[in-house]
Amino acid sequence: MDRPIRDQVVVITGASSGIGRCTALHLAGLGASVVLTARRADALEQVVREIRAGGGRAIAVPGEVTRADDLRAVADAAVQRFGRIDTWVNNAGVYLQGRVQDISLDEYRRVLDVNFVGLVNGTQRALEVMLPRGEGVIVQVSSVAAKRGVPFTSPYSASKAAVAAFASALRAELLGSGVRLSVLYPPSVDTPIYDSARGKLGVAPKPAAPIYDPLSAARAIEHLARTGERERYFGWAGPLAALDAASPALGDWLLHRVAGFTYSDAPAHADDNLDSPARTIPPAVRAGWARPGWRGLTVRESVRVLPVESMLAAAALGFVCARAARRLRALV
Repeated sequence: MDRPIRDQVVVITGASSGIGRCTALHLAGLGASVVLTARRADALEQVVREIRAGGGRAIAVPGEVTRADDLRAVADAAVQRFGRIDTWVNNAGVYLQGRVQDISLDEYRRVLDVNFVGLVNGTQRALEVMLPRGEGVIVQVSSVAAKRGVPFTSPYSASKAAVAAFASALRAELLGSGVRLSVLYPPSVDTPIYDSARGKLGVAPKPAAPIYDPLSAARAIEHLARTGERERYFGWAGPLAALDAASPALGDWLLHRVAGFTYSDAPAHADDNLDSPARTIPPAVRAGWARPGWRGLTVRESVRVLPVESMLAAAALGFVCARAARRLRALV
């Protein structure tokens, strides 16, 4: 299966900034017709103007992913303007950082409502259009946190794990329908999601190195839109998942040690986008986390500068071999 991007109509949620915005610009640059939605109408119009200035095709339909009517309006607009929907990218998400005991139940509900229920909403709207046609791809943007929960991000990690389980269940339901379901598991990406996150540790959240460029995610989404592949990792996300499968206890220890790299010394932001759009944080593709040194290192398409994938893969292999050796000795 290889569906040329230039022939596709693609809906993208969370398209006003970060991965969603980068994906919209990237796919439109390849010839796709893109339909963009997010809460901030002004930010969406900026993206549409940029795409059209380059000769691309795009429309914006502002909406809240947790509202069925809003996303139904997005689907209707896509069909009315372009005739169909080939790929639907569920990308919208919010981020919250804090200790479990300091996060309210309402905050847990809100993160799950946006990151998981909003994704279910988008999936249902996509299926309403795709199933009668017998074709289409739905791309769910999850996170490496779905495979290994990250300390101080329990609401976010839980919501992304729910996405992975939901995708597994739905994929089996869709067998034979012609509609494919793909999941992307990104690692840390240089986007404004950390700037607009609610921080409850007293300091501002930040991504842990290595930090990948949003274009890496956009290209991964492009690949899934073309192929309908089940899932895709890039950067250190895959090796981390392999390491956790090989030795969960080592994963616990490792994440405990690196948890301090997920927040900065700066005070927590007064403005966040959990309940409504953050007005003091400009929408953009990148947030400028790429700075010289370990903590700000950006790795674009490889690990030529920081071979973290190799280190993690070697560690995973070492623990698998050690475990196998212990079992073998026990049998002798």
